[in-house]
Formats: sequence, C-alpha cells, structure tokens
Amino acid sequence: MSTLDYQAKRAYQRGVKWLMVMTLFIGVSLAGMALYYKLQKQDAEAVAAELQKVELGTVENKISEGGTVELGGQRTIKSPTESAVDQIFVQVGDPITRGQNLIRLRSTEGENSLLQKQLNIQKQELAIERNRQKVEEAQTQLKIAEINYKNESEKYQKQVKSKQNEQRINIQKAQAQIERQKEKLLEIQAEIDALNLELTKSNLLLARGFIAETDLAQTKSRIRTEEANLRNEKLTLKNDIFQLETYQNEFLDIELPSSRILEAEVNLQQVQSELQQSLSELQRLKVEYKEEESKLQNNLVTSPLDGVVLNINVKPGDGINRENNLITIGDPNQELVQLQLSTLNAAQVKPNQAARITIIGPDSKPFSGRVERVNRQAVSENANSTQSSSSSSPVTVPATVRLDQPTRVLIPGGQVSVEIILEQQKDVIAINIELIQSEGKSSFVWKLDANNQVQKQPVTLGLKDLTKVEIKSGLKVGDTLVIPPPDISLEPGMVIVEEEKDKDKSLDSES
Repeated sequence: MSTLDYQAKRAYQRGVKWLMVMTLFIGVSLAGMALYYKLQKQDAEAVAAELQKVELGTVENKISEGGTVELGGQRTIKSPTESAVDQIFVQVGDPITRGQNLIRLRSTEGENSLLQKQLNIQKQELAIERNRQKVEEAQTQLKIAEINYKNESEKYQKQVKSKQNEQRINIQKAQAQIERQKEKLLEIQAEIDALNLELTKSNLLLARGFIAETDLAQTKSRIRTEEANLRNEKLTLKNDIFQLETYQNEFLDIELPSSRILEAEVNLQQVQSELQQSLSELQRLKVEYKEEESKLQNNLVTSPLDGVVLNINVKPGDGINRENNLITIGDPNQELVQLQLSTLNAAQVKPNQAARITIIGPDSKPFSGRVERVNRQAVSENANSTQSSSSSSPVTVPATVRLDQPTRVLIPGGQVSVEIILEQQKDVIAINIELIQSEGKSSFVWKLDANNQVQKQPVTLGLKDLTKVEIKSGLKVGDTLVIPPPDISLEPGMVIVEEEKDKDKSLDSES
C-alpha cells in the first residue's frame, strides 16, 4: 500500500471514531434532557400522602366486659341463730388464719335448751339401766325354765321307758298266751279227730254186734264235750288276741313335761325390745344434744380460711336475727373478677382464655388473668326477686376471671374493665384495617416501590380485630405502604411524596 493510501485510511478511521463519539454524546445529552424533563413532570404531578412502614405486631380478637372485684374465697358469714353480739375479736383489715375466733355470740335460750337436753339424757340413761336389769332377769328366768324343762324331760323319758318296758312285757306275755292257746286248740282238735275215728270204728263194731250201744253213746258224749271245749278255747284265743292288740295299741298315759321356755323367751324378747328402744331414744337425745351444742359452738364465729377482714357488719351488744350478716372476709392472695356476660359473648368464652383486667380510669395499668369458670346457664337479673321475671328482663351468664398474681391494689367490690382474649396472633405482620382495599373478592394495599411510585400489592388476610388485620402473605417487614388520601383516588404509577403535616403530627404524638 502507498503512503498516500495509508494516510487516507488513517484519516477515515479517525473520522469514524469522532463521529461515533459525537453520536454517543448527543444520545447521552438527549437522554439526560428527557430524564430531567420527566422528573420535572413527575414532581409537578406527585401526590402527597401518609406513609406507613410494615412492622411486626399483635392481632387480637377480644371482647370487653365490666366486672366486680372480689378476693379468693370471699364470703359474708351470717348469724346461725337469733342471738346477741357478745364480743368482736378483730378489726377491718386485720389478717386472719383458719380457725381464728372472729365474733362471739350469746344465746340464753340455747343454753337453757342444752341443759334440758342434758337432763333428758340422764333420765334416759337411768331408764336404760332399768331395762338392762329387766333383760338380765329375763335371761335368768329363761335359764331356769330351760333347766326345769330339761329335768322334767329326763323324768318323762324315764317314765316312758318304764311304761314301754311294761308294755313290751305284757305284749310278750299275750303273745305267749296266744301261742299256748293255739296249741291247746290243736290238741283239742286232735282229740276230737281221734274220738270221731273211734266213733266210726264203734259204729262198725255195733253193727256187727261186737259192742253194746251204751259204749257208742259214751264216745259221742266225749266228742260233744271236746267240741264244747274247742269252742271255749277258740273264744279264749280271740280274747287273748284282743288283749294283745290292746297292749300293742295301748296309749302311754304319761303327763308331758310342762315348758315355760316359750313364755320366758317371749318375755326376754319384749324386755330386749324395750332396751333397744330406750337405746335408740338415748341416741336421738344425744344427737339433739350435739346439734344444740353445735349451735352454741357456732355462737363462736371462726374463720374458715386464711385471709383478711374486709368488713364488720355488727358491733358488741347488737341483737341479731338468724341469717343476719356478721363479717366479710377473703383471701388477698387470690383476686377474682365476677362477670355478667351477655349470651352472645358467653358463647365465645371458654375456661383458661387469657384476660386483661384494668381499673376504670385514665392511665390504668392492665393486669393479666385467665377465665376460670363460665356458667352453663343464663340467669335473669330478676331471678332472686319474688316476682316472676318478664321477657324483657336482661339475661346474663355469670363467669369468673382469676388474676395470675394478686395486685394488692384492686379493691374488693370495685368495678374493673375486663378484656377476654378469644384469639391472638403475636409477632405477625399487622397493618391498620383502613389500609386494606377490596377488588372483587380479592384484597390489596397500596405499596410504594423503589421509584416512589404507588403500586397495587395483593395480600392474603388473616385474623382481624377492631383496628388491625394480620397479613399472611404479600408483604414483608420494612415495606412502605401508602394511606389513601381522602380526596384523591390513587392509580398505579402515581408518584407519592410523604405528607409533611402528618410527619409533624407523628412527631407530636411521639413526643
């Protein structure tokens, strides 16, 4: 390449570079002018609005009720009987212990009644002693009757045995006599049979003429005599058999031993019954005595708990009726609040829910507690009235809140405000409810981007309370939100500047 061509090429390259530099410069200048113009235009169209930083907070669903303070175990002890105040051992504000004497009452009528019951017991004890002696005597009579009956029974048994032996001997004799009589009958019958045979032979001899007819008559006479003897002996046998049967069926005519055991047993049971009745009566009298003694002991009013005296309703010498208020006590180590919930609120309250208790007034510090009890039945304010409650009478549900620690500042009987926490979310992203915008079924907030332009930011809502709402998704801590001005409708892309007046207000509120 010639020197001229080389120089021309270098000149051309320098021209191209210069042209490129100039073009770049002009482009940067135009861009800067456009940016400047845009910023000037945006400053002219910027909207002033309050801003709010996204922070962690607490969202609560709660109900508020008024309640009355009382101490644990607080009660007003009433007079157990009609009497007079004899002595008061404590003063209002005094600490007391369980079983400590508080007030002594006096009842002359009760003392006289106790003395009379004691006399009745002594009389009954004497009656019991007499009845015991009667029982001992009846037991002795029963033993004597048993011994006498035993002796007479032994005597009776001996007589029966003797009679039985005598009867057995007679039977044996009768049986022997019958046997002998039967033998005699057989002998007579044999004799008759022999004579009849002899008569037959004599008739044959007579017919042949060997004997005389007188001989035949003699034989016949003998036969008739033996037959007569046979009939007599048969009759004797019947008599002997009858005699045997008489012996066998003979009744032992022996007087039975007389027994007074049953009479003695009946008498013993009767006196034992009388003794038991007198013992039961003594027991009843002793119960009445104990009750009367207990009433007199009740005249010494003692403390049922460890606590403090809140109020004394009587003074020494006062006459009082049964159920009159005497003294009010309670345990200062336990503080309770009694509530009367509306039925709507009561349906949401459950035992062990957290609660905040505040004295009604400015700058009151809240105290923590928990729901201890919620009644399962609503009551009318006129429930204790003798008149029937009308349908318009207020109906409430009693509930009790127990403070976690005794405050020592709440006054029993005083009114306090109670917030019961139904639901709570701690350390969550929480923003004011007025920041939430609705678009159909969706929710969004106005969020400031890095260019100070407002944008729609969709959010998912969680728990709500009266002023705040939990944001489950869509925001993070540190995001800046725009509070929509009341007189301007925000549009995406609008430039936002923080309203100075609100800053001053926030500074004033912070100070």
